Amino acid sequence: MFGTNEFGDPIFKVAWGQSEFHRMGNLWRDKHGNERRGYRNRYLCDGGPSWNILRWKPASQYGTPELWYHQTWDPISRRFSLGEYPWKGRYEVLYSLSKKELVAGKLVVTDFPLTHILIDRIIPLLLAVQRMTPLEREAARQFAKEQQEKAENEETADRMMNALPAWYGPVSFSRQGIKTSLLDRKMHAIQEMWNRLSKGGRTLKFQKGFFQGPAPLRLSGRPT
Repeated sequence: MFGTNEFGDPIFKVAWGQSEFHRMGNLWRDKHGNERRGYRNRYLCDGGPSWNILRWKPASQYGTPELWYHQTWDPISRRFSLGEYPWKGRYEVLYSLSKKELVAGKLVVTDFPLTHILIDRIIPLLLAVQRMTPLEREAARQFAKEQQEKAENEETADRMMNALPAWYGPVSFSRQGIKTSLLDRKMHAIQEMWNRLSKGGRTLKFQKGFFQGPAPLRLSGRPT
């Protein structure tokens, strides 16, 4: 669907998380507790029962063989931690079709089904991101950050308005599903208070600012 590399292998492929391996060198202990030293196959993905989208990268992406072996040498195990230089390139995990989250202090893993909709949307989106310039990627990250902060501020404002005392006249906009700005909610609360105070044709009397009191009472025809 997205072409092949110079060796005839697909640029992208979908692999089961427990079926892809790469060879690595290190120290480990076997099931009998004996220390082992050498190379062995390790899961390329996380080893979970889920699908993964892999992308092939050419050998040029990993530098020269000399630099590869220099950077991956482990003096403790005396092995190259990432194994042999990828002369024909190698596959890397681009996207895992699973979600990990903490629910009530427990790790919950949700595996997504393999559908053409996910593949048709995810891969083109990631390719589009990679074609973006660094400035465009930074602008996209900044926009996403601003949108998240705006959503968090709206949520905080909703909680504050719902927590106001009863005499202030709060209105639970969140329970009604109405998405209005904070200014609109405050104006609504002020209008509700005004309606209650002026109910029955009463005239509102304000005690702040310049205020002229009522006329003085008269007793026996003389002002007091």
